[in-house]
Amino acid sequence: MESLEEKLQMLREKYPLVPHTSAGQMWSSVRRMKAEKELGIPIDRRTGFAFSIESGLAANQMQEEAWEEFYAGLCDDLHQRFPELYRSIFRDAADAT
Repeated sequence: MESLEEKLQMLREKYPLVPHTSAGQMWSSVRRMKAEKELGIPIDRRTGFAFSIESGLAANQMQEEAWEEFYAGLCDDLHQRFPELYRSIFRDAADAT
């Protein structure tokens, strides 16, 4: 099994964060957060790139429940504003609708 450090390195390489545009930032944040969650990366070791205006916390500073709510909100916002980018991450979910 891969170590946490190996998983984090793979995330940096395979899921780079894109700080250039609103769409790119949101897409890369959601994509990365999804991968981190699926790999079971502890929240405090996940990226802090996404930042909640409501709580004032970076994603990697949140408790589990707050992180899940924040992530769900980002996913919903991505789906509403950039449906094609959302579908590129959640193909199976988009096909089910």
